[in-house]
Amino acid sequence: MLAELKDIYKSYETNSRLQGEDRQRSLVLDGLSLQIPVAGSIAIVGPSGSGKSTLLNILGTLDRPTSGAVILNGKNISDLAEDELPTIRNSFIGFVFQLHHLLPQLTLLENVLLPVLPQNNKLVMKQATERAIGLLERVGLKEHLTRHPYQLSVGECQRTALVRALINRPKLLLADEPTGSLDANNATLLGELMSSLGKEQESAVVVVTHASELAARMDETYRLTGGKLNRIP
Repeated sequence: MLAELKDIYKSYETNSRLQGEDRQRSLVLDGLSLQIPVAGSIAIVGPSGSGKSTLLNILGTLDRPTSGAVILNGKNISDLAEDELPTIRNSFIGFVFQLHHLLPQLTLLENVLLPVLPQNNKLVMKQATERAIGLLERVGLKEHLTRHPYQLSVGECQRTALVRALINRPKLLLADEPTGSLDANNATLLGELMSSLGKEQESAVVVVTHASELAARMDETYRLTGGKLNRIP
């Protein structure tokens, strides 16, 4: 397995009204487990507030579980120090969020290359630039390399964010409501690109979504309710 969540619990403290009073805990994930195969694709659906984004953040090392193990590429990352996690995120995981988070002062090409900068290697940057241009052409944006995000549509910016997420050849692509801010046509296009590029790049894809059309493009779909995952046949 490329990645695995084992018996994950996540709870948050709720505010107590009186100082010194025992704090109550709100349980979000309740002994949840999930296996993600190499180059597989999984959709996670469920009602708002069910913990879908929390699950994705734990899988992406942006949050830690209260207990349980997070295994990435055979390595248990649950016990790693906080300063060891950014390297894993940058080299192993790609993120796509509901909002594209492109920097307005940078061109599309410069935005895509941001995850490559920490390597501080001219040869790597040259190769990444060639790869970025190819991927931007693949998503229909080759003519916009030097434009800035404010000059483009939301759909075009979100496609750029997908390319940015793939620039370091991540083994795991995580997407949190990636089509939530798009109209129907752009949502369909992004879903098609995410599915096809994930397979072409041999990246496993885990997407949290309310969009049934996007979920249907994934190999498996799970519903998160009551802190537990149930596979939808």
